[in-house]
Amino acid sequence: MTGQMKRNTNRRMFLTATASSAAMFAGCGALGDTDPQNTETPAGNETATPTATPETETGTGTPEETGTPSQQFDYTNRGEVLDDFENLEYWGTIQGDVSAETEDVFRGSQSVRIQNPAGGGAGMYKAYPDGLDLTKNNLSIAVKMEKPSPGKLAMEVIAPARSDHLVCRRYIPDAMDGWMRVDLGYTGLRGDPMLENVQELRIVVLSDGEPINFVVDDLRKHPKQTDKGRVVLSFSDSHASQYDVAFQELKKRDIPAMVAAVPDQINSDGALTTGQLREMQTAGWDVVSSPHVGTPLPEMSEDEQRRTIKQTKEYLRLKGFRKGMQFVALPYGQYNSTTLDLVDEFHEYGFAYGAGPNIVPPVGKEAVSTVSGADLNGAARMINLAAKYNQLTVVNFADIGKEQDVDTEHFNHLLDIIEDWQRQDKLEVATPSDILKLEQS
Repeated sequence: MTGQMKRNTNRRMFLTATASSAAMFAGCGALGDTDPQNTETPAGNETATPTATPETETGTGTPEETGTPSQQFDYTNRGEVLDDFENLEYWGTIQGDVSAETEDVFRGSQSVRIQNPAGGGAGMYKAYPDGLDLTKNNLSIAVKMEKPSPGKLAMEVIAPARSDHLVCRRYIPDAMDGWMRVDLGYTGLRGDPMLENVQELRIVVLSDGEPINFVVDDLRKHPKQTDKGRVVLSFSDSHASQYDVAFQELKKRDIPAMVAAVPDQINSDGALTTGQLREMQTAGWDVVSSPHVGTPLPEMSEDEQRRTIKQTKEYLRLKGFRKGMQFVALPYGQYNSTTLDLVDEFHEYGFAYGAGPNIVPPVGKEAVSTVSGADLNGAARMINLAAKYNQLTVVNFADIGKEQDVDTEHFNHLLDIIEDWQRQDKLEVATPSDILKLEQS
C-alpha cells in the first residue's frame, strides 16, 4: 500500500511539473506578445551533462538537390524533407531579421539566417492553413548556432492554437562551432495539443540581451518507429556509488542502464572497479567510453582528440567491454565539429547534455541529447513526454547517495515514475545497444 501511495504521489508531482513547465514556455514563440518569458539558463554539474532543464509542408522539398561546392557536411537521408528553405516566401518574421544564406549552407544551395543584434529574441514562423499532421512523425533540423553561445534552439508546434501547443528546446554548447543535426524532442506542452492539426511551426532563439545570430536548414520529418517511448539511464564519472547504490537498486527492479568508464579513474579510491563494471555488463548494462582526461575535448587539437577517443575505446576493447565500446559519453557535455566527426568515425552514438528528448532511434547520433537526473521535476517531465509522444529520454546521473548530486530517495522517485509508465505499456527502459538494434532493424 505504501509503495502504491508513493507512486501516485510521484505521478502527481510529475504531472504538476509538466503543467508548470508549459506555463514557462507560453511566451517562447510569441516574441512579439505582450508577456514574453525568458528561458531557463543551464548550469553545470556532471561530466556527461552540465545541468538544466529547458523550452518552433510540405516545403519546397528537393531531396536530390546537390550541395554547394564548398559544402563538406554529411547529412542524413532518413525521413522526408519538410522544408529545405530554398524558398522563404511562406516564412514570416517573429522578431529580428530573416534572410536567405547562400554562403553557409548545410544542404542544397540556401539556408536561412535569423539574427537580432539587439538580442532578446529572434525567430520566424510558417503557417499551415490546411493543417500539418505530425501524429506519426517527429522532427529534426540542421542548425549552426553562432550567437548566443551557448544557446538554445526552440521549435514551437502550434496545434492548433497557442492555447494548445508543444515546444522543443535543444541546448547547444559554446564550443560547438559548426553545423549539427538535432532531434526536436518535445520538452514542454500547454493545453491539449492535437498533432493531427498543426497550424504553425515557429523557430526561435531567445537571449538575455546578447546578440542573436544562427542559421537553420533541412527541416525533416521522421516516421515514428515504435509505439512506445524509451528511457536510457546513464551514469557518468565512474563513481563507486553507481555500483553500491544505483546498480543494487536497478538490479532489484530488473532495469538495465549504461555506465561511462573513465580509464584514469577505474580502480582508484571512490571509483568503480573493473570487476564491478564486468558485473554490471553481465547484468545487461552497456559499459561505454568516456574520454575524460581533465581537458574538454574541444580544447584539444584534432590529433589529440583522435588519440584520446581512440585510446579510450581501445581500453574498453582490451578489458572486454566490446558491446559498450560502440558508444561514447562526451566529457563535460562539450564538443565541437571535430569532436562530432570523430564520434562518427569511432562510435555509433555519442551522448552529451542537450536538455531534451530525442527521436527513437536518434537522428543526431553524434550528440544524442541527455537531461540531468539531478533535477527531479525536469527529468520526470522529459520521461513523461517521451512516454506520451514515443520519444527517447536519456537521464544522466553522477554521484548517488546521501548528500550527493542525486540522493537515493530522489533516484528511487524517478524509478517509480518509470515503472508506472512501464505498467501502462507506454515506456521501455533501454540501453544504447537496444536503441542501435532498433535502428538497424
